[in-house]
Amino acid sequence: MKPGLYILSTIPSTIDMKEFEAFIFDLDGCIYIGKSIIPGARDVMERLRELGKSVLFVTNNATKTPSEFASKLRSFGIKVSADDVLTSATATAMYLLEEFGKCAVYPVGGRGLTEELRRQGHRIVNISRIDEADTVVACLDFKFSYEKLRAASNVIRNGKRFIATNVDPVVPVEGGFLPGAGAIVSAITTATNKEPYVVGKPSKHMLTLAFRKLGASPEKTVVVGDRLDTDIKGGNDAGAFTLLVLSGATSADAFHKVNDLKFAPRLTLPNVGHMTPYLS
Repeated sequence: MKPGLYILSTIPSTIDMKEFEAFIFDLDGCIYIGKSIIPGARDVMERLRELGKSVLFVTNNATKTPSEFASKLRSFGIKVSADDVLTSATATAMYLLEEFGKCAVYPVGGRGLTEELRRQGHRIVNISRIDEADTVVACLDFKFSYEKLRAASNVIRNGKRFIATNVDPVVPVEGGFLPGAGAIVSAITTATNKEPYVVGKPSKHMLTLAFRKLGASPEKTVVVGDRLDTDIKGGNDAGAFTLLVLSGATSADAFHKVNDLKFAPRLTLPNVGHMTPYLS
């Protein structure tokens, strides 16, 4: 068995990842933590490019635009464009357009959300004209306030749509975790007694969009992430090969307590840098 390999299911230790056509990577806790890149992440990305593999970064984090995430990855020396990044904000904006057409959205979130909504043709409703909103979209919002909670709750209680980009409880940062979108969504749910439709991982919608962008089938794709309830469950539900890294939200102890195959990764490694032996 190779160093650092943990196996929950009966998968042989001689896994050859070169057999796969495409790779989906989470960002926070997987490629970087805050302002620090995960050791070996850049080398793995370069190796995948050398092998001609398709790579897509898929994040539930809706606080930045794809261009901003791509710029951050390039600052770490990873060759990437905005087209190589799919955020839950982008997926949500596309979901709304496909299902309901152009919407009048009251956003609980920052520029990463509003820009993606506008890019898909949706109209952003300011709090001063809140009665015009037909949809509330909530995500991680560093300027969340009681006023925003009140406005969003009033729209939802009036029977309008309630959408969440994701419900991740925390975001990994240097030295620990920050409250995630789930904390904000929970406040709105408590105030309205209404659960949102969640577009981000592990939803089928977001990963289906990811496979479409990659032009690859789930069976030929590796989904890499640090969360059991989003990255791993979503990948398993889709039929992809799932790889858990222990560099972010999931500890080794939490991994070893998994007893539901829906959350069971096919392979678990300390971090993405340990993928190198499986690509040689």
